[in-house]
Amino acid sequence: MLGPVKKGGLCVAATLMALEAVPAHAAMSCWNESQVAAAQVRNLQSRLMVDALRCRAFGIDILGAYNEFVRTNRATIQAANSVIMAQFSRGFGGGAQTEYDRFTTALANAYGADRTTGESCAEAASVAAEAVAADGDIERLVEIEQRFGPAPTLPGGQCPLSFETASLLE
Repeated sequence: MLGPVKKGGLCVAATLMALEAVPAHAAMSCWNESQVAAAQVRNLQSRLMVDALRCRAFGIDILGAYNEFVRTNRATIQAANSVIMAQFSRGFGGGAQTEYDRFTTALANAYGADRTTGESCAEAASVAAEAVAADGDIERLVEIEQRFGPAPTLPGGQCPLSFETASLLE
């Protein structure tokens, strides 16, 4: 059995090791417009997924509408996830997957406590149908997400628009 001094030293060493293993959020850079759009597409997908599960538990099945949204927009959703993962890789290196998983879980959890009603399920089904009609168009999916739910919280925040960035947009 370790004495009090050794236990204290062991606790301090364990704490320091744990702190070194967790990357600081300060390492995460801001998100440019393309990265923000990717997060918004993922946020829309997360919102619709949670709504489909909540509505199903409520006795209203909109899972088909959600699945059609995913099938129709699969390439765009996958591309968005790749952009997001690349952002986390730059910011967190070897811890990117863990931070990405935390981010995507937080997106879904943000909607978990929403109230489920027949009206909310009908709205989610309507949004899914509108997103199907977007047919992978990123701008349309982002516009839908902006109307449908709150913007995702981005570690590192959104990059401020500058004249350099503005000239790249033209």
